[in-house]
Parts: sequence; C-alpha cells; structure tokens
Amino acid sequence: MTSTTSPREIGDFAAGQGVEHTLSDGSVVTLPPHDAFYAQLTMRNEGVINDDEQAALRQATFLIAGCGSIGGAVIEPLVRMGAEHLILAEPGEYDLHNLNRQKLHLQEVGRNKAEVQRDHARDINPYADLQVHTDGITSENVEEVVRAASIIIDGVDVTTKPPLRAKLELHQQAQRFGVPVLSGYDIAGLQLLKIYDYRNPKVQVLDGKADPAQIDDIEPMVFLQRIIPIAALPYEFIGELRRQLKGEREGVPQVVYTADLFGVLAQRASLDILAGRPLKRQVIIDSHQVLRPPREKLRVGLARVKGLYHLNNDFRRFRKANQAGQATGEQAAQPGG
Repeated sequence: MTSTTSPREIGDFAAGQGVEHTLSDGSVVTLPPHDAFYAQLTMRNEGVINDDEQAALRQATFLIAGCGSIGGAVIEPLVRMGAEHLILAEPGEYDLHNLNRQKLHLQEVGRNKAEVQRDHARDINPYADLQVHTDGITSENVEEVVRAASIIIDGVDVTTKPPLRAKLELHQQAQRFGVPVLSGYDIAGLQLLKIYDYRNPKVQVLDGKADPAQIDDIEPMVFLQRIIPIAALPYEFIGELRRQLKGEREGVPQVVYTADLFGVLAQRASLDILAGRPLKRQVIIDSHQVLRPPREKLRVGLARVKGLYHLNNDFRRFRKANQAGQATGEQAAQPGG
C-alpha cells in the first residue's frame, strides 16, 4: 500500500514556499526556504552572537580533521550555532566502545564516523554544505582541504604512530596557508585546548615541538610529552601514564564530559577568531579539580606533585630504552649488521 501521508511541515513559511528535504531516517519534511530557515534556526543566538559574527560563522568553512572524541564534539554544536560549510575527514569506523563518549547510536556502529556525522548534521540543517573524506587526512588531500578551510579543528588521533604523520602534515599546510588550528586533548577530567594561530607567520608548526625528520619513528608517548605541558597532566592520569610506560596497559581512558568540554571551548574560540578578537594560546580546564573544595584540592595537588616526580623518572627510563632500541635497529640495518 502506498502511503498518502504528506511531508511534515516545520517552521514558519508562506503557502507554496516550503522546500522538501529527506532526512537520514527516510522521513520527508517541508522547511522554510534557506534564508528563512537559517533565521529561525539561529534566532536564539541573538544577544550573545551579534549579526556580524553570525554572518561570518555562516560563511566560514570548518575542516574537522578527525571525527572521533574531539572532532565529533564540535560538529553538531557548530551546525546548531549556524555553521553551514564543513569538511569532515575521518578514516575510522565506530566501534562499540566509542559509545561511552562519541556521537553515535547503536545502529551506527561499523559505519564511517565522518559519514555518520554528516547525516546527523543534515538532520539539523539540510541546507548545510557538508563534504566527507572517508580516507581522513592524507598526503594526497591535505593541501586541498586546508586551502579550503577558514578554521581547522584538529582531532587527529595521537594514541598510535600512523596518525602522527597526518597531524604533522595538517599543521604544516595550515602554517603554509595561514589557517588557525584548534587542537584538543581530553586527559581524564581535563581538557587542553591549544590554539595555533598560523595567521601569524611567526608561529611555528606545532610550536616547533615536532621534528619532521623523526615523526615516523617517534613513539606516541614521547610525542605527547613534547606537546602537552606538565600543567595539563591531572592527578587521575598520572598512574595511568605510568602503567602505559611500563607496558602494563594499552588504550587511553576517555570520558564523555571531557570530550564535550572541547566542543564548548572550540565553538567560542572559533567565534573569537572569526571576529578578530585576541585569544590565549592554550586553555586548561580540569573539571575534577574545579569542583573540589579547597582542602581536597590541596590534598590532591600535593599527591599530584609526588606522582609527577615518579612519572618523570619513568619517562626517562622509557626514552632511554626507546633510544637504545632505535640504535640497535640502525646497527642491524647497516651492511654486515
């Protein structure tokens, strides 16, 4: 039997002016024309986001490099706030263990993350221009996608070695074309937002802390030690890092409220960049520590100092072992080795 149900009408528009759109679940809706829809979508932003900022946000192109915990925390909020041009780059598919913090539903496990986020965004604003690169950031596409971007959200994974090259090339091209990059690191209950404003030609690639000649050999833990300041290592993560360095555990624990905190910070930082307002180079918010009363905050702070002392010793042993392993490998690769 053929359904005779009419498309559901959403929003205010004159008779005969509606535009039909098919949503990701197959349902059909009739919406106001593009400009009228956008005005109704963003009307509650008024008073917080001014007209010039809203217009700049609508015209800007956001490159979301990595659509997992960090990148995925930004996409939907950006679209709700009024962004209409997004490039989503992500090679990975959703796993069951991503459900604890990433923006998916059970029926989307096994699907490419960028494609899922595109569908979610279109269900909010069907007029949005959404490009998808299911191969992620690669040497072949990085120049093209960076050149097209106004702002880059760097959510490239750094817990394994292969993506480190992609992250480096992303920042190299961003510096080349003068595109600001917002990078996020969710560490236990702490969110670290790093802002690389490559509009300033004096800003080095990754602040000069990643050697291109070593990027294919460096261990993720060593890379993170160079990028993440000591101030961004919360007490809860120190014991986990020590276990990682000793090879007692694989995988990095991540929770939803820390990932979502990046979405909050990155949205506001994006508005500030588009409006030309000055920004800090990094923002650190430890949600656990913020909520502790003074006495507990002092107790945890002292325990953290002790933990950092032991962690520093563990890092030294790890780096020595890593350097010794590389030297042995180089000797074996030589003729007669």
